[in-house]
Order: sequence, then structure tokens, then C-alpha cells
Amino acid sequence: MPLVSKTVEVEASAETVMRIVQDFENYPQWNEEIKGCWVLARYGDSRPSQLRLDVVVQGQSGTFITAVYYPAENQIYTVLQQGDHFDKQEQRFSVVPIGPTTLLTVDLDVETKLALPKPMVKKAIGDTLDYLADNLKKRAEDLAAS
Repeated sequence: MPLVSKTVEVEASAETVMRIVQDFENYPQWNEEIKGCWVLARYGDSRPSQLRLDVVVQGQSGTFITAVYYPAENQIYTVLQQGDHFDKQEQRFSVVPIGPTTLLTVDLDVETKLALPKPMVKKAIGDTLDYLADNLKKRAEDLAAS
């Protein structure tokens, strides 16, 4: 499956956006597709290294165990270790400060367990990515305004 990517400009600092992305346990507050998120393991510096996410995406319930990596100060990378619906799910959040605003890019690469036409998968993943990026943007801008 080709990589699907979305970039949005967020009226908030890069620090605010990264703080939201790193606050995995509070994802259900701003992303209604995530019903619960628990940190299963942490690195020595206390950052999460493994998560369990219970989700409902487009009417389909699922549970995912995901590894979390921090390849750069402005990036978070997650890799599916075990889960329903996908053989592969890799997601990268990147933020770039541009003055008082931030460019947020979310990249998503998936392979479904079911044999589905690639255009159908790409559209579904694109819709999910739009939803995720738009909700993260709204959360960051709401926090920046308060």
C-alpha cells in the first residue's frame, strides 16, 4: 500500500502539538475513534515505548499493540506489533515550527489483512488520516487559545 500523507498548518506552537501527540493516554479526549489507550511499557526516560489502543474505525472495532519510537525531537513514529484488521500499520507524526504556527504532517502506511482493492484502502486510510489530523489540529488550537 502506498504511503498516505496529510499536512496541516496549526495555529499553535510545535511544543503544544508534540505534547498532544505524546500524550497517548488522553487520545480518547480528542479522537472519538480511540476508545482507550494504555501505556504498556516505557523507555528509561519514562517516554512510552509500547501502547495498547482499543479503537472503532468506520464501524469496525479493533485492538492494537503498537511500538513507539522517537527518531527526532520533532517526530514520533509508531509501528503495529499486533492487531486486528492490519498486517502493517506505520504512522509518523512530524512537526515543523514556522513562526507562531506549526506544520503538522501525519504519514500512514498500512496493509490490510483482507484482500481489498487498493483504491478502496487508500480512500479509507485517507479519510482516517484527514479525521486524525483535523482533530489533532483542533485540539492544539483549542489549547493554544486558552
